[in-house]
Amino acid sequence: MKILSLRHITRIEGHLNFTVTIENGTVRARAEALEGTRLLERVFIGREYWEIPDIASRMCGVCQAIHRLTAIQAIENAFEILLPEELEKLRKLVAVGGHLQSHIVHLFIFVLPDYMKSHSILEIASKNRRLIRNFLRMKKIANRITEIIGGRAVHPLTPVVGGLSKLPTRRVLELALDLAKEFMRLAKETLRPIFLLEFPEFERRTNYLSLYNGKEYPLLRGSIKIFGKEEFKPEDYEKYIKPITEDYSTARHYVLRSSGKEYAVGALSRVNINHSLLSDSAMEVIKEYNLKYPSYSPFENNRAQAVEIIHFAEDMVNTLEDLIYRPPRFKKVDFKVKEGEGVAATEAPRGLLIHHYKINREGIIERANIITPTAQNYKCIEADAVAYTTKLLSERIGNIKGELEKLIRAYDPCVSCSARFFREHTLTRDSI
Repeated sequence: MKILSLRHITRIEGHLNFTVTIENGTVRARAEALEGTRLLERVFIGREYWEIPDIASRMCGVCQAIHRLTAIQAIENAFEILLPEELEKLRKLVAVGGHLQSHIVHLFIFVLPDYMKSHSILEIASKNRRLIRNFLRMKKIANRITEIIGGRAVHPLTPVVGGLSKLPTRRVLELALDLAKEFMRLAKETLRPIFLLEFPEFERRTNYLSLYNGKEYPLLRGSIKIFGKEEFKPEDYEKYIKPITEDYSTARHYVLRSSGKEYAVGALSRVNINHSLLSDSAMEVIKEYNLKYPSYSPFENNRAQAVEIIHFAEDMVNTLEDLIYRPPRFKKVDFKVKEGEGVAATEAPRGLLIHHYKINREGIIERANIITPTAQNYKCIEADAVAYTTKLLSERIGNIKGELEKLIRAYDPCVSCSARFFREHTLTRDSI
């Protein structure tokens, strides 16, 4: 038996080991999350509803914006709160800022060194200062726009249950618009090396899941669609998605309940399902670089992220122009705290994110469940690793470990977010 052990994989978020065993021609793979289990779901129990978004965003320093927004929407669904379109647009800008922050860092710091034969972004900087200067400027703009709308670049403050705690002024929106237009100008030039990367020739068809609403590229609202198959309401997720406990991982794994098969979430899943809803600029890029969707290569998740950066940049400009023309009239809506159960499904940078809360009539959390994108991707990463290793062995490729690291990084895993309790919690706060 031969064992390929990838220890503490670099250039990903969090701590992950990956083990591939080869015995009598059979290949097996294990994604071994090493992070300590996050206690957040248990901490939620017994707390008041308004505390939850602040705590939920602390699940991760990378995905913090979307965790806050998803927690808020789940609570609002429990209270049957509906927001006006203008407030929804402001929240979307916060989510877009978070996606841009995450995608930019992943592509240029984590992925690009693999394909430019460099150990890190620092080596690339010595060869191509303009590229790195532009990348850093894009990151700074994404941070600034998130700060302008959300109150902080990391762990934004303004989105709250019922709306926002503070509205941006017209002058601030105009500043954000100027920055968004600069981001758009930089994006096409700066992303060109990503679009031109030569990825390994490897495909494996799997199930792809993402939000879908048929009207716009989904981010905060929609049903959940299985590519080429049915779609279902977020509140029915337990009928379709099944958690699995693996003794080698501190994170849950997930499969489709009906078939027991793995599935993928993330930028490639979103683009595969929603590519017809991408912006004009994103469509131009797809045509310019002759990109084809649906794509079945996990490595193409990186290029799909670049396509999304172009799309979100244009969407950001359009949304800001709309808000300047038609600003919000008030920052919050009135609502009544009541007993209820709320589920929200959104698209985090790494894929489908689900928050589920049960709240009593005093506004106290009685049940909490969070399903993160990376946890959903683990079984798909394992299946891809088996197929890709088998291909590499047949082709007598030597550096299998290095190739497997590329494959894992293509998924942009966020191991910290994925480390969860194995069971949902119905404990009272007194029992903790």
